[in-house]
Amino acid sequence: MRPTKWQNRFAALAFALGGLGLGACQTNLDESDLEEARSPRVDAYFNAPGSNEINGYENSADDVLVQMIYQAEATIDFSVMGFSNPQIVEALVAAHHRGVRLRFVGDARHAWGNVYGYAEMDALNIPIQHGNQNSIMHNKFFIIDDHTVFVGTGNITPTGFGRNDNNWVAIDSPAVAAEFQAEFDQLFAGRFGYAKEAIENGNTYQVDDARVQVYFSPQEDTMGRLLQAMENADENIEFFIFAFTKDQVGSLLITKHLEFERFNACCDPSRNGGLSADEVQACTDEFGACPAEFRERYVRGVIDRSQLHSNGPYHEVYRLMSYGLDIRMDGNDNSRQPGDYQAGGGRQHSKSMIIDWNREDGEVVSGSFNWSSSATISNDETLLVINAPRLAEEYHAYFDSLYERGKPMGENWIGDGRVEAGDVVFNEIHWDGYNGDIDTSDFAGDEVYNDEFIELLNTTDRTIDLSLWQIATDDDFAVGLYPGTVIGPYERLLILDHNTLPYNDLIPQEQGGAFRNPDFVMNMANDQRFLRMNLHNLDFRLRLMDPRGQVSDIAGDGGPPFAGGRIDDGGTIRNYSMERIHVVCPDGDADCSPIGPGDEASSWQACQREQGGENVRPAYRDIVIATPGRPNSGGEQFPDEDPLFRAPPAPSE
Repeated sequence: MRPTKWQNRFAALAFALGGLGLGACQTNLDESDLEEARSPRVDAYFNAPGSNEINGYENSADDVLVQMIYQAEATIDFSVMGFSNPQIVEALVAAHHRGVRLRFVGDARHAWGNVYGYAEMDALNIPIQHGNQNSIMHNKFFIIDDHTVFVGTGNITPTGFGRNDNNWVAIDSPAVAAEFQAEFDQLFAGRFGYAKEAIENGNTYQVDDARVQVYFSPQEDTMGRLLQAMENADENIEFFIFAFTKDQVGSLLITKHLEFERFNACCDPSRNGGLSADEVQACTDEFGACPAEFRERYVRGVIDRSQLHSNGPYHEVYRLMSYGLDIRMDGNDNSRQPGDYQAGGGRQHSKSMIIDWNREDGEVVSGSFNWSSSATISNDETLLVINAPRLAEEYHAYFDSLYERGKPMGENWIGDGRVEAGDVVFNEIHWDGYNGDIDTSDFAGDEVYNDEFIELLNTTDRTIDLSLWQIATDDDFAVGLYPGTVIGPYERLLILDHNTLPYNDLIPQEQGGAFRNPDFVMNMANDQRFLRMNLHNLDFRLRLMDPRGQVSDIAGDGGPPFAGGRIDDGGTIRNYSMERIHVVCPDGDADCSPIGPGDEASSWQACQREQGGENVRPAYRDIVIATPGRPNSGGEQFPDEDPLFRAPPAPSE
């Protein structure tokens, strides 16, 4: 159960009064309550905006911080990015007027805008340092009187506390405060990003029943600590994340998911009765004896919907979905602009993970640190790793609330469920554009090309929404189609990747490649942090899947591609695409399919043209024989030409 707003208010009051002195406030807490509240402690606070303003509940996180500020006696140092929450800004102004020394580190970009908190601090001549000029100063922490830290995932804004899903912790510990103070002092001295030095204060602190570890990015191995926590997971991983483009995190989540699925298949009494002797032995070799009481192991997650749009095909969720992980979009629509989850709040803004929540050694990972390359290598970020069973259970309960409110992936796009296997198929694939090395046979004039494409075909008379569809190999994700991608009746969708063009902010990546007029370009920016569409040249098999995990079509059988590739035509090396064969069904033959199964070689052929088609650039047409975005060389049959046109048989898996 989530704590009620009154339980949260009690915790806030107890923490503020116990940790910082009663002052002039009156309370009904008895002496034993106050004694417990005064001891070193870590408490977590969550907000729950709900799916709209009506079904959210009041949270106390901003009340906790305000109480701490009002009880401050000597110093408040704070490092925050967004800074416009009136209640908190006014509390800081009041603290300044009563003689508390304030110092402020902000983000350079926010400082140039008319941001309320920045302007108020400037008007009071509060000492301010602004950075990170090249990236962002993304921290959200306060240090009060050298012994209390308030830190979390949310910006200090009305949206951060009231409309976005966020969480914070309050830590009453001089040792932890000293760790944060060392980081603050570097920032305040004007050192941001890699200009900072790693803090040698120990990183790990025992605060009552909680072991707290503190890491700062980019100068400390923040990503390494996150990956270590995931690697150590024994039973479950739950996560709720804002920005998620880091391939290492996605890969490890997939690895743990597959490991947990093998365990469940081995040890779940309802599933393991049919295992062969060899399978039983493999289970024993990997997991030993199954526990007397089976407990399902799992990975579950909730992602922010706005990041899914803004990060497009680079979001790691496509890879996770291709492996069947249990992922939901946030259900938070509590925006100041209803219906617009890109602005005014309504975001799942947390960056948190719970490892083995039901075990004594379970850990909570949280802070400002998104799972992205920018957070790892350039932004100023904070990561906390906390081991405390009571906190793990609280975070787990919060995760459950987000998960239950969340929306299954593709729920809004699948519609009435009419999309069936075979409705969209692989129609033509140029798979030999890139094999890991530049091949000098791939050139036109002085230009080396390493281009690939996948062409999809809608075999129906309906427009089909391809939002969140994925194309995956047997061992990894290849392409994710971001929300808003559609394919019209009997139309083709051309997906390109140009692999070797040098990165240039001013030149779209499509320029200079072998192909043109794409509908979708993979890794448009040619950013090496993100995956390429590098298709396998030997163990070739692609699966086209909708957001439910249903396989719409398969290309290849796991061996070498069935057709196409480089062929020596009388001393000239030409590169042929592999295209789907379309046949005309005889009148009255109900068993005939004009497109054969994609996992059978008889359904494919090398392109039969003498030159590349009109969407192959002229400089390449003599050596690239393909028809991207146009009818295949053998022709295509559609219902208006053949009333017996039918989709290919459903894939075997």
